[in-house]
Amino acid sequence: MAVIRSITIAPGANTGWHYHPALVQAVLLSGTLTRVLEDGTVEITRPGQFLIELPEQVHIGFNYGSEPVVILANYQVADGCPLSVPASEPELGAAALIHHRSVAAVDVG
Repeated sequence: MAVIRSITIAPGANTGWHYHPALVQAVLLSGTLTRVLEDGTVEITRPGQFLIELPEQVHIGFNYGSEPVVILANYQVADGCPLSVPASEPELGAAALIHHRSVAAVDVG
């Protein structure tokens, strides 16, 4: 089953660490989204760009900008399956966040 949802992340807010049980395909409509993946990879997505979140991939999304981040997401889920599941911060999360904050301060502006 496909579920299409609009997600808004306010300036300065984040999604919390989580994962999706199934594939998510999305497009960023506004703002700049910064994601940190469980392996410490940092991905920055801008308006008009697409992103894919793989099943079970733990990540967190940040809005370091001054305008809302708006995402249009297509979740490929089975009936009764949650769209997202909260997760604990991965072992590498703290180091990735420290690194990312220095990158985001330069990149997002």
